Amino acid sequence: MKVFKKRPYLGFILPGFALYTLFVIVPLFTALTYSFYDWSGIGPKTFIGLQNYRNLFFDPRLSGIFWNALGNNVTFVVIVICIIMPVQLFLAYLLDLKIAGYRFFQTIIFIPYVLSTTIVGFFTMLVFDPNIGIINTVLKRMGLGRMAGAWFGDPGRAFTLLMIVVTWQAVAAGMFIFLANLKGIPKELLEASIIDGASRWQRFVRIIIPSVEPAITNNIILGTIWGLTQFDIPFIVGGSQGGVNNSIDFMNLFFYRYAFGGSYYGETSMGFGATISVVLFCVILCIAVAQIRILRRFAAG
Repeated sequence: MKVFKKRPYLGFILPGFALYTLFVIVPLFTALTYSFYDWSGIGPKTFIGLQNYRNLFFDPRLSGIFWNALGNNVTFVVIVICIIMPVQLFLAYLLDLKIAGYRFFQTIIFIPYVLSTTIVGFFTMLVFDPNIGIINTVLKRMGLGRMAGAWFGDPGRAFTLLMIVVTWQAVAAGMFIFLANLKGIPKELLEASIIDGASRWQRFVRIIIPSVEPAITNNIILGTIWGLTQFDIPFIVGGSQGGVNNSIDFMNLFFYRYAFGGSYYGETSMGFGATISVVLFCVILCIAVAQIRILRRFAAG
């Protein structure tokens, strides 16, 4: 107890650290251990060393699925950073300017974010379903039935449609982070820029963007992790197989399929699923560390 008297902050840190260790550190090392075994999740385990990793990276069938899923995740991250995040910042700027009807637009943008992912997926199927979907129904009634189709059944446009859906749902999250940051900009600074004759675009580029750098950093890191851990909406829309020809397959779907879905050459393999989770963790960790270093250098520069 003398330790707590000398360092009282430990009393606040230890409960959280204990929970973090129990639910994050221990499962991580457990997954790492399982990745070296051939194990269905029930019964005895057989030690096979690095064979699961060889299968993941070099097996003709499994490696193709792995690289496709990882490629979809990386593409998603690029879209989040290069398209979704600028949209979030722009919308936050418009709301901060209090344009006409800004409270209405703020509510409309925020509603999809508070909806359950299951509900969002259900609405998506109502809109894009090839038989009863709203889009196909409207096209047929307008005499444009030739344009109707199985929207998520087309590998060429399934990924684009998925990006539209997740953007609609999640754009509010980063937008409110930006909006909160914008509220902290001194009004005197903006008023001085107006007096000096700065246009709204000049204020946006020279004052707003430098002032929201912390929010940009947070949104980039959170968006990257979000993009690399996609599961719910792709699963609802495309099923555990990741749509037609794995067009909307992601790493978490890949993990779920092989750890619980019985797709490892016809068998469930918890060991192979653990291998996928370990590789995904390493990818997320490396990208997050690289981003933090790059963003720190950028901010320092």
